[in-house]
Order: sequence, then C-alpha cells, then structure tokens
Amino acid sequence: MHESDTTPIIKEVDGVHHGEVEVQVYKRRWWILFIFGSLGFMQCAVWNTWGPITATAKSAYGWDDAEIALLSTWGTLTILIGLVPMTIFLQKKGLGPSILITSILIALATGIRCFTIDAKSFTILSHLGAILNGFAGIIIAIAPSLLSSTWFPPHERTTATGVGCTMNQLGNLGGFILGPLLVQEPLNMTEDFDFQHEFLYNSVNVTNGLDPEVEAMRKSIRVYMWIAAGVCISFLVFTLVYFPSKPPKPPSLSSASHNEEDKDKPFMEHLNDIKRNGNFWLLFLPYAVTLGINVAWGSILDINLLPFGISQEEASWVGVYTNVGGVLLAMIAARLTDLLFGHIKKTILGLMIVATLSFTWFLLLMNGVLPFDKVQMYISVIMGASFNYAVSPLFFELAVELAYPVPEGVVGGFLTFGYNVVAVMFLLVLQLKVDGVLWMDYILAIQGAVVVVLVLFVKEEYRRTSLDQNVVVIEQHRESSASRISSAASGISNA
Repeated sequence: MHESDTTPIIKEVDGVHHGEVEVQVYKRRWWILFIFGSLGFMQCAVWNTWGPITATAKSAYGWDDAEIALLSTWGTLTILIGLVPMTIFLQKKGLGPSILITSILIALATGIRCFTIDAKSFTILSHLGAILNGFAGIIIAIAPSLLSSTWFPPHERTTATGVGCTMNQLGNLGGFILGPLLVQEPLNMTEDFDFQHEFLYNSVNVTNGLDPEVEAMRKSIRVYMWIAAGVCISFLVFTLVYFPSKPPKPPSLSSASHNEEDKDKPFMEHLNDIKRNGNFWLLFLPYAVTLGINVAWGSILDINLLPFGISQEEASWVGVYTNVGGVLLAMIAARLTDLLFGHIKKTILGLMIVATLSFTWFLLLMNGVLPFDKVQMYISVIMGASFNYAVSPLFFELAVELAYPVPEGVVGGFLTFGYNVVAVMFLLVLQLKVDGVLWMDYILAIQGAVVVVLVLFVKEEYRRTSLDQNVVVIEQHRESSASRISSAASGISNA
C-alpha cells in the first residue's frame, strides 16, 4: 500500500465494534527505519570502540583488561539505571522526542572524546562518553518492535524489527573494521607483552613529551574519535529534520489501539500484566541469558582470543565475519517469519541448536580436547555467534505477541533489563581478575543448551497478529462483496 492508496476503514473485528479506524502505510516509514537503524549502528559501534583496539589502548594509555571491560560495562550499567524512566518517557511522549534525546546523547558521547590525548583526561572523558552512550542505548534497545508496529503493516513488522535489532548488532562491525583500520597497533607485540610496563617505560614527564610511538598511537586514536563524532553529529541533524512519533494514520488496528490506550495506563499496570504471564517468562529467561552473554562476550572478543595467539587484527576480522553472518541470518529469518506466519519458535530452536553445537566445538578446541586449529576456531566462533545473534529479533517479536496487549515499548524495556543484568554479571567477572579466559568458552556452550531446553516449554501464541489477521479477512470479504455487486450492476446495465 502506498501513500496515494485508498485508506480502508475498519469498523468491526470478530463482532466487536472498534469504531472507525482509518489505516494507511506511508513510504516515509523507510526514512524512519533508516534513521533509527543508523543511530543503533553508531551507538553499538561507540560501545564497541575499545575491544577491537585493546592492544593499542593498553600500550597508549596504560589501561588493563579491567579498564577495557569497565568501559564496556558502563553500557549495561547505565541501561539498568535509566531503563525505567526512559521506558516511561517513551510510553508517554512517543518515539519522536525519545529518538531526539538518543541522538543528542550519542553526539555528546563521541564529541567529548575529541578534546585531548592526555592520558588522565582522556581516560576520564572516555568513561564519561561510555556512560552517555549507555543511556543513549536504552531507546535503541527497547524500541525496535514499537517502531515496527507504529509505522509498518503486519506483513512487514518482523522484518522491520529485524532491521532495528540487527543494525544495532551490526554496529559491532563498525568497531571491528574502523578501529584496527585507523588505529596504530603496538610494535613488537607478543603474547606476553606487558602493556602497563611498556606504557610506564615509554611515557616520560610532560617536559620531555611522549615517546614517539606512544604519541603516534594516541593521535591515531584521536582521528578515530573525530570520525565517530562527525558521523553521530550528522545523524543528530537528520533526526532534527524529520522524525515524528507516529504517522498521521496507523498501519494496523493493533497499532491504533496502542496509540489510544498506552499513554493513559500506568506503567506499573503493564508490569503487573507481564508478571502474571508465565508463558512470557519462559521466553524472557532464555532471551536474557543468550543475548546478555553473547553481547558482553562480543565486546571483549580480543581478550578471549589473545592468549591463543590471535592478534588484535585477526580477532577484529573474526568479529567482522561474526556480525555480518549474524545480521544476514537474522534478516533472512525475520523475512521468512513475515512470509511464513506461525513458526517463530521452531526457527529459534533451529538457530540455537546450531549455535550451541558450534560453541561446543569452539570449547573443545580451546580446552585441548581437540587439537587446536586456527581455521576450525574461526569457523566455530563465526557460526556460533552468527546463529546466536540471529535469534534476537525473533525473540523480540514472539515476546511482544505473548505479552499483548502490553505495549511494545514496555515489553522491550523488560527484555532489555533482563539481558543487561546478565551482561553486567558476565563482564564483572573480569573485574575479579580471574586467571585465564577459558571460563568464557564454557559459559558460551552451556548457555546455548540451557536456552534450547527453556524454549521447548514456551507455548507459541500470536495474540497481536491474530487481531490484525481478522481485520484483513473482513476487508477482503468486503472488497469481494463490492466486486460482486459491481459485476452484477454491470450485467444488469448490459442487459
């Protein structure tokens, strides 16, 4: 349906009178999705700034694994702190103001990192930027399904949600490509390289200046910071140009119902509805576990692979292939879900089984049960993470269906809270300075098996889509009736 199409009027569904609801789909929905997806991409790319350039950051600024992990942890901690107020704000004020705040926060987060290359000042500003970017990630994380239901018709909703989710995940790709491409890697780096000792050895007093190599690394990082800031400020301008909360007319009856009712119902009532929904909890738990662990692990992939002789650049390319594979699989799965309705649970199970087997293969290579082979390591990591990432939009859409009529934004907030709690727990283990990294690989394999078992118990229901499907049937019936009347009239006229 295009903007010039005749707008259908829905009056009755399953014998229930809903009043006159005009529905229409607008071409401008693709601009809205482009802006939202691009902001999601940059927010995640900023979050993944330091993992792909771990070696350089350590050598240039004297950071250690705990510092790198903390910069990633801010993203999840801030989401947990700001999740409830931002979810309420989204529910009351809508997408437009929420996305504007998001774009401002991302622009500030990247801009403040451009001011200096002084070690102490830059470290403080990097943490502050990570905090601002973390708050920006709240709306990006909770709104994909709300945006898709607000702007897209039922047969495009899962695809739009898939774009919203996967563009955020694809932001990891930005970090994995741009970081190693723009930032100078330390010279003579070995597996046992003592970054903090090298930093203290190279860094001399302010009078004498910095060692040329350290200064070069810091300047290369600053170039990276400027490029990221420029892109984020550009998208702030795009958001100011056009990003309304909703279209003039809704694309479906379920969307119209939410637009009328959401702002008036207290937030706690929605949470109580979720709390009483046992089927939703069976889906919520595996989503939180699998996404939380994989998002956190992906941000410190370099740390996991470095002890096995994988360089910063090699680990970054593993991340690139992982993200590309995950996004492609997610979009294929989302589009097929729109075209072949009613199979989300089966698709999730299939993807997670492959992911679990791949992570188990990776574990056996890392712990020495299987002879270590770099090619096998690449394949197992890429397959495991790609298939695992691909389930994200499917979990999201099925959760919205199970929780309906709870608004999509509230459901998204609840899901986001869950996976961020898990991610924080995973990243905080690094703060304990646990010896070795093999524990990460065991967790990856175990979580996959747990997720498969839990999803088996979920009862697949499509509460929201069934409402819109019934509307479509009635419209088709009316159209066919009108066609028969028109044909009969033509026959009488010809006679």
